[in-house]
Parts: sequence; C-alpha cells; structure tokens
Amino acid sequence: MESAVKDDIPQYSLCVQCGRCSSGCPVAFESEDTPRKIIRFLQWGWLKEACESPFLWLCATCQVCKVRCPRGVKIPEIMLALRRTAQQKGWVMAGEKLLFYRTFMEMVKKKGRISELHLGLAAALGKMPSHPIDEALLFLKLLKRGKIR
Repeated sequence: MESAVKDDIPQYSLCVQCGRCSSGCPVAFESEDTPRKIIRFLQWGWLKEACESPFLWLCATCQVCKVRCPRGVKIPEIMLALRRTAQQKGWVMAGEKLLFYRTFMEMVKKKGRISELHLGLAAALGKMPSHPIDEALLFLKLLKRGKIR
C-alpha cells in the first residue's frame, strides 16, 4: 500500500479481528463485507479491494463500531478515508448506491440528520431511483431485528 494513502488511513493495524465492530453494525447484514473484513483487507495491503467494497458506501458512520472496539480503532474515520481514496483513484462505484450515498450525505450536511420522509421524497422526485419491493423487504428485516418500532 502506498505510504501517502497509508498515512491517511488511521490505526487499522491496531485491529485484532475480534468482530465486535461487525456484530454491532446496523448495516452489516446488507453486504457480504463487514467493518472487520474491510480492516482485514487493509491489514493484508489490499487497498483496492477495500475501496471497491459496497459496504464502504453503506456504512452510516454511526460510531457503533468505534464504541464497541476494545482497541479503540476509529473505524468510521477509516471508512471516510477509504471513500476519499476511492474517489481520488477513480475506484468509486456507480449507479444507485452512489446516488443514494450522495443524497443521504447531502441531507446530513444540510440538516445534521437524515429523515426517511425527505429521502423518500428525493426518490419520488426522481433524484434517486426507488425499488419498492427491495425497500419493503429491507423494512421487514429491520422490523424483525428490532431496528424499527
């Protein structure tokens, strides 16, 4: 891994692969990759694989992984650094997930939080594609896991 990139990605070498970050992650079930796997990619020197992972763009940077980590690895900061690296190197995914991420982050920057209503309106107005069946299945998964009441 290039030293300039390595310096921008904080503390990944401290990870002992205990898995506490992934077990607490609210979006880990959406991807084959998990915070733990992304960190492992970095430890192996697989920067491109880490940057091309769909999980990188699903991560909500909610800080749960950071709080649960016994070694204090700043996983949300690592995810943000990897996103910057992916954009700089042109390894950014295209399509709906990137559009969702940009819409999501734009709302967070403007209001400091996300609203499902506003995100739904963005989809309805054509700013972001919507797949009602997939969304209904995701809603059921979240409801079953107790993430929505």
